[in-house]
Amino acid sequence: MIKKRSASADKICAVAVGHFSEHGYDASSLSDIAEQAGMRKASLYSHFAGKDALFLDVFADALEEEHAFMQACFDDEANLSPLTPATGGQLAGALYCDRMAQRYAESAHLRFLLRTAYLPPATLRVQVGSGFEALLVQLLQYYVASLGRLAPALPAARIELYAQAYLGIVDSLHVELIYAGGAALQQRHAALWQILSDSLAMAVQAA
Repeated sequence: MIKKRSASADKICAVAVGHFSEHGYDASSLSDIAEQAGMRKASLYSHFAGKDALFLDVFADALEEEHAFMQACFDDEANLSPLTPATGGQLAGALYCDRMAQRYAESAHLRFLLRTAYLPPATLRVQVGSGFEALLVQLLQYYVASLGRLAPALPAARIELYAQAYLGIVDSLHVELIYAGGAALQQRHAALWQILSDSLAMAVQAA
């Protein structure tokens, strides 16, 4: 859970997430963040020891926000699946991928998270890497549970294989969001999802 902070610290973090997502770690200025938060730089230091401390707090917020979004997508998927015909597991994880582009456009937390995960500050590489990897492990667990529910005939080893393929799709979409977006993102999403869906359909028939 996001740790308890003062209202002023929350305001600083709310400003900082947008600033860091736009400028990155190295080009970001604590003076600019303090000014946008309506305080002096000295006041910012009463809440955070320095740029690293603020950056890591904002990173923790972004991880928490993305986990909540991820969980909501898979919860919605579970609620929808009884209303849809058997699909051989092709719907597993679909909502999270389908909603990703819109969320990226609307969420400074996701834009910050992906920029940080793929272009981490050199001094914080270990903390960023471990935090993002833990988020991907959670995503893997959600997908495995969803696919196991939607395609119970698949053996566990096969489900794990498809889970790794699913993470590959998510990773590809993340890269497209950072560097391209638009039509290129949609084309890659459609192509990769079609390949995964076709393979799943054949695997379920053979199981």
